[in-house]
Amino acid sequence: MITISPKSIALQFNECITNADLKGLANLMTEDHVFCDTANNRIKGKDNNIVQAWEPFFNFDPGYRNIFENIVARGSTVIMQGYSICSDEILNNICAIWVAKIIDNKVGSWHIYPDTKENREIFDL
Repeated sequence: MITISPKSIALQFNECITNADLKGLANLMTEDHVFCDTANNRIKGKDNNIVQAWEPFFNFDPGYRNIFENIVARGSTVIMQGYSICSDEILNNICAIWVAKIIDNKVGSWHIYPDTKENREIFDL
């Protein structure tokens, strides 16, 4: 297996989010993938994530995208800091910290944290 940098995998995953590419997301997820949003709601499993998280999200908010202003890779963990752009007024321009754990060229988890002073300190940003 060719090893791809964790940063590249995380950015590919984000590109699939930008393009509402469910097949691409599924191809980049581990079977036991965990998604966790800023409210700490967790969805486990690739199929569950596609059906319960991404498919409804893309239908609800077409055109959503993340803009990363700072990306730090620490081993297999990639920390991305930035904001989202979307048509939903509640989610538009929300600053966040995304943390991706990469396992064997796949995204094992995608966790979104509020961009707070405390979280910036936790992630050494």
